[in-house]
Amino acid sequence: MGMDNISLKSSLITPELEEQIKGVFAKLEHDLSLICIINPEDSASVEMAELVNHITGLSEKLSCQLYDSAEGKEKFPELDTTLLPATALYRQEHYTGISFHGVTGGKEMNSLIFAIYNASGPGQEMEKRIKKKLDKLTHKNEIKIFVSLSCHHCAQQVITCQKMAAECEAIEARMIDARLYPEMVEKYKIERIPMTVINEKEILLGNKNMDEIYQILRTYK
Repeated sequence: MGMDNISLKSSLITPELEEQIKGVFAKLEHDLSLICIINPEDSASVEMAELVNHITGLSEKLSCQLYDSAEGKEKFPELDTTLLPATALYRQEHYTGISFHGVTGGKEMNSLIFAIYNASGPGQEMEKRIKKKLDKLTHKNEIKIFVSLSCHHCAQQVITCQKMAAECEAIEARMIDARLYPEMVEKYKIERIPMTVINEKEILLGNKNMDEIYQILRTYK
């Protein structure tokens, strides 16, 4: 399938879900661009591109740009284009630190909607003491959250980490659908999900709150 033939509608979004999403997006404050880098011959890539097309069509605050892997690698060197599909959120052409590798269907649909809400504003409430702590971080931190679309707990861990990324430029939080990348499962010896990897050194299993994640991030200078 060519890039120009990707549908503007997604089968993952029912009419009922579309109305719910519109209710959330009515509150968006800032323009946000979703960059989606795909392999147009891969079914998962096409599915995610259709979802991004559909989602961004629900608000004037959102826009979508689709790229193949070669063009995406050249234009967005800050993104990991080895794991496709890769979808990232940009605000005023600046990478927010929020990205997704895989198709955000199933339980992960909430992750994508909350990511947009948090990056565009007004976003979820954050305790002032947590925000003050995050503002002190200077070391660039990469958080990978390995998930399954059928997992009941994974989405919350993604939302927590990506909310921290939305509030702190020193944090990048990437959702990775483990089932699509068996080489990652082998590399990180993934047996339980959600599994969170911080700076390629620290491994967290299950859901953790912002305080617990911050206590690890603060050790990096």
